[in-house]
Amino acid sequence: MYRSDLNASDKSGAIAAVVAVHAALLLVLLQLSGRVDLTEPQSVLRVFDVNEVPPPPPVTVERPKPQQKPKPKASEGEASPQNVRSHATEIQAPRPPISLPVPVPIETSKTPNTGTQSTQGAANPGPGTGAGGVGTGSGSGGSGSGTGGGGDGGYVVPPRLLTPVLRGRDFPRQLLDQWPRGAQLFVRVRVSAAGTVSECIVDRGTGNPGIDSSVCNLVHERFRYSPARNRSGQAVAGWAGYRQVPPR
Repeated sequence: MYRSDLNASDKSGAIAAVVAVHAALLLVLLQLSGRVDLTEPQSVLRVFDVNEVPPPPPVTVERPKPQQKPKPKASEGEASPQNVRSHATEIQAPRPPISLPVPVPIETSKTPNTGTQSTQGAANPGPGTGAGGVGTGSGSGGSGSGTGGGGDGGYVVPPRLLTPVLRGRDFPRQLLDQWPRGAQLFVRVRVSAAGTVSECIVDRGTGNPGIDSSVCNLVHERFRYSPARNRSGQAVAGWAGYRQVPPR
């Protein structure tokens, strides 16, 4: 504990004693640490190079490569099947409806080869004073004996067809579809002196009146003949037969 009852002279003596103790301790410390040469104060501050030691190189550890397994040898196989070629689908346009012309009905004889009419084979009377012969069948009558010309059947050279006969391409498809299988058509045509058909008579039909009328219409339109010739070589009207075979 500190004493508070000391006077001023005692306090200053105590302070001087403490200062003396500290001075003595300082001298002792200086003696122990050695002398310091203060003649060259800058010698302490010397410059020297510091070489930085480079870091050691990184150590690379080589990993062993994985051994590749040999690929198994593929067995030789057969060739692949042939590819299927793609073709565009054909689009067929619908067939337009075919409207056939209404054939003009041609009156046919229910009892052919009979009677005295010209359609039954009898010759018409000639323009002269001699009378023409009367036919008794499918043949023509004889010529008259007067100064006038004979009947229409008085020719020595019959008509001869010049145009091709009718084929399947000459008929509409709808008519071909209705044609009875194997049915033939026999007609007689009257050929004028100019070689055109003026009359068509069905002797034996197909059983379909529409087909018979269509054939006669085509005969009227397309057939051309070399006309018949009389004894004098003049072109006269005559009759010719025509057989239409099945068009397909």
